[in-house]
Amino acid sequence: GEVLDLLNELSLDNNTIIFLSGDNGGQSYFETDDRPHGFFAPNLNPSTGLRFRAGKGSLYEGGLKVPYLVRWPGHVRAGAVSDHLLCFQDVMPTLADLADAACPPTDGISFLPTLLDSRDQLEHDFLYWEFKNQLAVRMNQWKAYRNKNDPWELYDLSKDTEESNNISANHSGLLEQLVRHARESHQPIVPGEVFNREIIEKDRRQAPHQR
Repeated sequence: GEVLDLLNELSLDNNTIIFLSGDNGGQSYFETDDRPHGFFAPNLNPSTGLRFRAGKGSLYEGGLKVPYLVRWPGHVRAGAVSDHLLCFQDVMPTLADLADAACPPTDGISFLPTLLDSRDQLEHDFLYWEFKNQLAVRMNQWKAYRNKNDPWELYDLSKDTEESNNISANHSGLLEQLVRHARESHQPIVPGEVFNREIIEKDRRQAPHQR
């Protein structure tokens, strides 16, 4: 609210695009008897009672789905909701589009057409994630998931929001296609360097959920 007030005060409101996004899926911090899933009731749809499976650190939907809001008066229609499937690699080409700038090579796709209610929006053929021992592939409504050396799982997200019904045995051909996408998308990890481990440990000690 203070940011929006300042933009109005500086007469910048109609010439400023605001992006607001979660950084990862929900987590059950601050659990109590009356809030067993945490103070923020992560990933729960209060209208339906359905909850995305798992949370932060997982490649089930609860760890991948995040809130994403965009405000641009006069351009982005107020109250509009889109089911366009986007990922964070799409942000840079979108910002480049907005600034009319050249975008470095990326596997991202600009979602500016979606913001402007255009029918010219390109879609990802599939999305791929890997995190520690987990792998996941999303293609349209189909989601394949694997943890460690366990067998691959398959879910139809259009019918199974909570990823509770593994249908891999019924769609072997489709699962094979998704696994092939995962195999082709994998790249070896490039190790980074820790700039200052003391700062990292200090941040961890001060995290509210780790006190």
